[in-house]
Amino acid sequence: MAPYPSVYEIEEMFSHRGHPSIFETYLADNLDVTVVGQDFHIAGQYRDKKAFHEGIYSRVAAALDQSTIRVEVMRVIGDGESAWAVIESKCTAMSKYVNGNAIGKPYILEFCDMARFDSQGKITQAKEFLDSEHIQSHVSEHEGKVSEGKAKWNM
Repeated sequence: MAPYPSVYEIEEMFSHRGHPSIFETYLADNLDVTVVGQDFHIAGQYRDKKAFHEGIYSRVAAALDQSTIRVEVMRVIGDGESAWAVIESKCTAMSKYVNGNAIGKPYILEFCDMARFDSQGKITQAKEFLDSEHIQSHVSEHEGKVSEGKAKWNM
C-alpha cells in the first residue's frame, strides 16, 4: 500500500472543494495554505483550518448560490508514492449578485493547487493559484451587500 493518497483518492478529495464541511475532513489540523496573489483580498498565508475557512471559504462561498456550486477535477499530477500532488480544477456556480441586483451571474473559476499530504493522507500544506480578479469581483460585490445589510455572510 502506498504511503500517500492515490490519484483517485485525490480526485475524490478535491471534488468536494465546493462543500466546506466535507472538504475540511481531508485537512490536517496543522494546515498551512498559501494563496498566491498581489493586491488580492484573499491572498496570503493561512496557518490552520479555522483561518483557512474564515479567510477563504466563508468569503467566497457566501458570494455564491450554494445549490449551483460544482467542482470538477480536471487533472491530478502525483500519486501514492509522492507526498506532493498538483490538482487542476474547475468550479462553476452562480453568484448572488450582478451590478448590485440579486440576480446571479456565472462564476467559472479554473485553478490549481499544489498539495502536500501527511502519512494519514490529510492535506497538510497547499499553495493555491487562483483567478484573483474573478474572485475579487464576485466577493467584493457580495461583501458590499453585506455592509449595506442586504445580504448575509452565512452560507
